[in-house]
Amino acid sequence: MFRLRSRHQSIEETLEQIEHRVFDDIRLPPWARRVAWAATTVLIMTGITEWVIGGALPLVTSALGAAAAISSVATLRRRRFRWCVAAAYLSGLSTVAGVGAFWWSRTGSAGPILATSTGVAAVAAATLTAVWVAVAITPLQDSHPDMRQTSKRKWGVRESGDTITWPPPSAEPHRPDRK
Repeated sequence: MFRLRSRHQSIEETLEQIEHRVFDDIRLPPWARRVAWAATTVLIMTGITEWVIGGALPLVTSALGAAAAISSVATLRRRRFRWCVAAAYLSGLSTVAGVGAFWWSRTGSAGPILATSTGVAAVAAATLTAVWVAVAITPLQDSHPDMRQTSKRKWGVRESGDTITWPPPSAEPHRPDRK
């Protein structure tokens, strides 16, 4: 946990730090979480398969897939914009490498398990790329809808419908009885 204010910071700097921290948070809709977890799991499983079976090119692909999976897990856990952009970038690189590895395994002498594994890994990486890019380019107005709701309460009206009078009518001062 970080300290909100140090002795050397002014109140304005502290509020700016809080503002940057709030704007760095991202909102992950339920569909994005489910798709990202599923694609990350598939990417990890296919990366392990490529690592065990593969040659030189699928090893690079599985390393990029592992990096994309790690950054995706970090994004799912921390929910920060920076991690989301890193996951989108690494997932995009993993997609390109996965398509190249799939082409290499289909045109080379690789077995059908490796060809299938690299194809599935490329699709999983492309799915992660699409999810993280969609989350990253969400406009600020659409992010954090719970924080941006307009207040349902009207000024000067109580929940019961009575009007609030301001300043409140003063009550008679209560003086203790002196005997």
